[in-house]
Amino acid sequence: MVQKTYSVHKNSVEILAEGPDVIQSKVSRSAPRWKSPRTPQYVTSATVTVGAFSLGNVLGWSSPALVSIEKSGHFPNLVTKDISWIGSLITIGAVAGAPLAGYCIEKVGRKNTLLISALPLVLGWLSLAMATQISMLYIGRFLTGVGIGALSLVAPVYLSEISQPEIRGCLGAIFQVVVKFGILFTYVTGCMLPYNYLAGVCGVVPIFFAIFVAYLPESPRYLLTQSQTQNATDALCWLRASDKKCPSKEVLQEIDEIQEAISRKAQQKLNYKELMSPSTLKPLMIVLGLMFFNQFCGGNAFGFYAVMIFEHSGAGLDSHLSGVTVGVFQTIATIIASLYVDRAGRRILLILSFVVMSLSLVILGAFFHLKSIDAIFHEAVNWIPLVSLVLFNAAYCGGVASLVWTVMSEVLPSNIIGFASGLTTTFNWSLAFLITRFFHDLNGALGPQNTFWLFAIFCAFGVVFIYWFVPETKGKSLDKIQQEHFESNSGVTTTPSPATSSGTLSTTSSTADLVI
Repeated sequence: MVQKTYSVHKNSVEILAEGPDVIQSKVSRSAPRWKSPRTPQYVTSATVTVGAFSLGNVLGWSSPALVSIEKSGHFPNLVTKDISWIGSLITIGAVAGAPLAGYCIEKVGRKNTLLISALPLVLGWLSLAMATQISMLYIGRFLTGVGIGALSLVAPVYLSEISQPEIRGCLGAIFQVVVKFGILFTYVTGCMLPYNYLAGVCGVVPIFFAIFVAYLPESPRYLLTQSQTQNATDALCWLRASDKKCPSKEVLQEIDEIQEAISRKAQQKLNYKELMSPSTLKPLMIVLGLMFFNQFCGGNAFGFYAVMIFEHSGAGLDSHLSGVTVGVFQTIATIIASLYVDRAGRRILLILSFVVMSLSLVILGAFFHLKSIDAIFHEAVNWIPLVSLVLFNAAYCGGVASLVWTVMSEVLPSNIIGFASGLTTTFNWSLAFLITRFFHDLNGALGPQNTFWLFAIFCAFGVVFIYWFVPETKGKSLDKIQQEHFESNSGVTTTPSPATSSGTLSTTSSTADLVI
């Protein structure tokens, strides 16, 4: 007698087999291709990190390209103001691209927003490669800025929604590491190619990115928000290496948890009273403070103008090779930091990062001061700019640049994280524009030594800010962080939800994992 086997999920009943022979036949036809349930998530992450590589290309391009543009003679009317705009226009583009992506991820989905982000990158690189006027350089930098602004928002959201909690942090760290490899690639290639050829090479990357992303599934969470339960289940089956015809118990349970989280989020309304409450305002102010020091420590400015700083130091070292050395060490530092952030803790790494940056800038300022008064002594210590900027960038990329986004995702309450992360991201990019746009003007007005010392003072204030205001979040659930540091004195009492405790967070909880 043939015995039938049934799988029940809510109100749906599916006949999985009608006997031993049929069982084997159906399993062989629809068994997943992956041996490990994590493999498709790693494959998906690897595909998205092609975009991270392109993001790094945009951030790193100006360092070798600005020197090449000055020496090319293609733009005889080029002045210092033009150089500042070329370096800083990507930040204005990013300010426009980030909110645009925030709108698109809700309207057209995460996958389609990833595809859309590739378009301004391709057009921007094309404008830079074919530039015959300074205005074309401006347009190219603005468009690539729009692309990375959109990508910096949607990529972490997509990765957080498709990954299991056990490997979500790892996938975020991989994204950051690949950004640094993208920067390093432009430093190395910029030693061999002029600015326009370098732009042409970088322009190929977003094309491949768009082709690869087209084959990825949509975020199951987004599909559920659109009431596409079956499509969401199929997408999650692919991501968990489960049989679509016979979803695993884990897949069905995860679908239920996501649906419950979406229902809870729909009931939470952001209003002025909620925003001004201590349990909301305090973490928001902490994150805004971190974003302020993230930019006013000078990390992006020195990254954009690293080769030019070496060029003007008169140290006798090859400026491009020195820039590559800085890129290598900042990549290594990012890898090391991603391995130890959950062991050492956020506060100690942030404080150590700011201390090393401050000392490096003090030494670099002293070098330029000695250069102005004692040429002989200056020649004896011409290795100082390289060592100082290596230490500074390693400390910045391995600490502040990565961890401010991690802390943001951990301290912001889940009911405002969408609004608050958008606000703080825009604030960060706006400050990045101010710093990169006026770095040359500041350098000209104060002199290089005073400019470096000014940023060193901001780094010192960053240490004080972190010591007094930033809580340690290592090893704590998101609910525990809120209860211990923000709700204990405000009279707010909350009950941890099973989804939050188990790691299935709201959609935008790891938007902060990107280093810009």
